[in-house]
Amino acid sequence: MNNLNISQMINSDGFVLIRDVFSGEEIKRLRKTVKTYFRNKGLLANSGLTQPNAAVEFTDIGWLFYHPKMLAVMRQLLGQKDIMFTSHCDVHCRTLSAWHKDDGMGVMEGGYFGFPAYDQQDCRVYKVALYLQDHDNNTGGLTVRKGSHKFSEIHQGEEVYLKTKAGDIVVFDVRLSHTGQQDIIPFPSLQKPNLILQKALNKSLKIPPNKSQKYLKDIYDKLFVERLSIFFTYGLPNDYTKAFAINNMKRQLWQNKNTNIFLSPETRQAFINNNVLLAEDYFSELINEN
Repeated sequence: MNNLNISQMINSDGFVLIRDVFSGEEIKRLRKTVKTYFRNKGLLANSGLTQPNAAVEFTDIGWLFYHPKMLAVMRQLLGQKDIMFTSHCDVHCRTLSAWHKDDGMGVMEGGYFGFPAYDQQDCRVYKVALYLQDHDNNTGGLTVRKGSHKFSEIHQGEEVYLKTKAGDIVVFDVRLSHTGQQDIIPFPSLQKPNLILQKALNKSLKIPPNKSQKYLKDIYDKLFVERLSIFFTYGLPNDYTKAFAINNMKRQLWQNKNTNIFLSPETRQAFINNNVLLAEDYFSELINEN
């Protein structure tokens, strides 16, 4: 897939799936690192665990952000050598999701850009979704609405499920409507039997519906490969990306209940060595607020 094709695709569709960016050994290494991290850390979220502000808090995955293939992809998509890392990163373990956009319109007034930016051509902030296991035979991966980055409505656009394999990435416009796994079991053929089983547990064991769902989810999580994912964000070095980075960091600070906002010296220097611009250089207002 050449530069022109993927740039055109993300501009028109709002997303692009790129195969085999990371090797099997790299994914294996990431899975081990993430699983170890979540043994003692992370926040409870949507029936699983999450780590917001992971670019700052979870330094062991720093190499992922400036991986040569990763930077090459982002430079192709953004169409220039100068790109900016926003400092946004979330890491998830077994979390469930619902339809949403990542432009912040649902979490703060004006969203991360300060206003609804759906018609702004220079607003090019792209999020990377990396799933650390295959999702080509289940519905535990990413589903998007094609072209929805151009509209404020969450449910506008053709629904497309992306059958990723470990090592693939999906890069999408943060204004795109998308969702991760929605049901506690990511196999449509088993969802009806799952509901029947829940009702049986409710009736025979007197387990309340909310607890029976968690009970079954714990079983499914043990039976199937533990679902892990990492999301991080780049953009053009312009005011849209800076605004996104500053306001998104405000939310990450609120989620973490802390004031740590800067990358580790090692990660920062690695970015500088790779000629990547850093949004954290504009975080002075966050220092004053905290």
